[in-house]
Amino acid sequence: MATEPEPNPRAELLQDNFTAFVAPLPHGELAHRNYPGGADTLSEVTDDGFSLLLADAALGDWCAVVPDTDGVARGAVGDSG
Repeated sequence: MATEPEPNPRAELLQDNFTAFVAPLPHGELAHRNYPGGADTLSEVTDDGFSLLLADAALGDWCAVVPDTDGVARGAVGDSG
């Protein structure tokens, strides 16, 4: 696991690239939004329903698999190059 999302993000996190997630994390499609370049205020993120933040630098090459609503984790292998 790369890291835990920030439930109480520091203001510094908003200044860099980060990804925000809906909490609690639902089964099925992972609801998220990327914030390249950060955000001006925390309310800009939370007003859209996102409450967990993860700095993109912490993600690296990691990825997550979230089970579908039936509890089965499905995925596809792709060529990134």
